[in-house]
Amino acid sequence: MPSHWFFLLAAIAVEIVATTALKSVVSAPWLVALLPLALIGLSFALLSIALRVIPLAVAYAVWEGLGIVGIAAAGHLLFGEHLTPGRMLALAAILAGILLLERGVGEEHDGEPGDARAPDARIEGRLA
Repeated sequence: MPSHWFFLLAAIAVEIVATTALKSVVSAPWLVALLPLALIGLSFALLSIALRVIPLAVAYAVWEGLGIVGIAAAGHLLFGEHLTPGRMLALAAILAGILLLERGVGEEHDGEPGDARAPDARIEGRLA
């Protein structure tokens, strides 16, 4: 696995722990409540490293989407929150959306940077 995907997966894992910790520290002293904030900062730092290579739309969709799925699983396992069939279908739809975005559905319109079809290339072509 390329290192940029490792950083993205690490950012997701840290985000899940941070968000789960938020629920745990609701009644804790303010000092303990700083842990989730520090972890969210670490998650953003790891995400920023992944963004050096992974396109923004893909990285953010994977980060948020897998984070939502992971947080739903943590809520179910740690706090007894219900995963109804409707919620499970919604989580499956999130995962399907991530896969479609990562696989490049719609790229035929957006193009990659430097591609003649990319918006930047069209603008540069008009100015040149």
